[in-house]
Amino acid sequence: MPEAAHGGQGRVAVFSLFGPAFGYASKLVENQQIAYIGPVTRGVPWQTLWQMADRCCRLSAQDIEKARWIVTQATRAVIVGADLVVKMPDEKWQLQGGGRRAGLASWAHHDVLITGDMAVPALTSAQLSVKHTRYPQHCTGTMRR
Repeated sequence: MPEAAHGGQGRVAVFSLFGPAFGYASKLVENQQIAYIGPVTRGVPWQTLWQMADRCCRLSAQDIEKARWIVTQATRAVIVGADLVVKMPDEKWQLQGGGRRAGLASWAHHDVLITGDMAVPALTSAQLSVKHTRYPQHCTGTMRR
């Protein structure tokens, strides 16, 4: 079932992952910490995140492991600064409907991951652009399964 649209205002981090830029926001909803992650680079669909996770996780990985991998990439950028494009302390963001929800069973201080196409109006064109990567093969083509 496609996920509903979500939005909010608060801390937003943008990070590069194998080229495209992705937005990450989180908020507490009904006692669950939810991670909202999606591409902000134009023309990159949200399914790309799941394709990357499919390529980078082990062959037998279930959806929960792939969801955890996605959240790990976002938190890695925020905590370590790896591939961080920008941290914004208080910005509006919107995750379009039609994305995907996955349970995390309390991973990296999050209970749920919701992916979808993300918009952060305050981002500049440079922040939205595709970044250099040494591993473009993880972002192009189709899933391995």
